Amino acid sequence: MGKQDGGRVLRSVVVADAATSWDGVCLPAYPAGAPRLSVVRFTVEPRARLPLHRHPVINAGMVLQGELTVVAAGGEERTFRAGEGIVEVVDRVRYGENRGSEPLELVMFYAGAEGLPLSGE
Repeated sequence: MGKQDGGRVLRSVVVADAATSWDGVCLPAYPAGAPRLSVVRFTVEPRARLPLHRHPVINAGMVLQGELTVVAAGGEERTFRAGEGIVEVVDRVRYGENRGSEPLELVMFYAGAEGLPLSGE
């Protein structure tokens, strides 16, 4: 998608646009209460594995560098590479892993509400 603006060409690319998470499950409704949007940048070292966790709110993002493999408690997994968007599973236990040889850089956006944590066990 491109747009002309005063002689400059602006480009935008939608990297994620979904009503389901990466495993095909429909996203839940947004939580009740005052909205709270959080943007978090993560760096994960090569061959590092994050602990098991879950996110109680809708979250999506983009891999900036490297690759992220997400493994759900049931064994389903998916790998996302640099430039790809991710719409995460909600309220399901899983872990992320950098199986690559370079650091993983990832930015995630969380659509929560005041008082709700971004993640838990």
